[in-house]
Amino acid sequence: MMLYKFIFVLLIAHLASAFDFEAWSENNFQGTSSTYYQRGTFVPGFIIKSYRWYSASGDGCCVKMCYGSNDVGYWCPSHSNGLPSSDFDKIVIGCDDEQLIC
Repeated sequence: MMLYKFIFVLLIAHLASAFDFEAWSENNFQGTSSTYYQRGTFVPGFIIKSYRWYSASGDGCCVKMCYGSNDVGYWCPSHSNGLPSSDFDKIVIGCDDEQLIC
């Protein structure tokens, strides 16, 4: 019964989110993964080697990809990449006028 409640809560949280970012530790969406549904700065504990960013059209939300304090990429519209040109270890998610700083 607890598992059903947990799945239900995750589903509701996902539906309420305007965006989500999925990160994988290996190319082509393989390996360890983490998913983020909130604004903020996140360090998954592994080098991100593939990702999927979903942001509803016109929601004003963006993601910045960082390697340490270095900016290595930025997306506002939805985007995915199984073989990014740069590895990264941190993401910063924000909406509207929020500054995204590595």
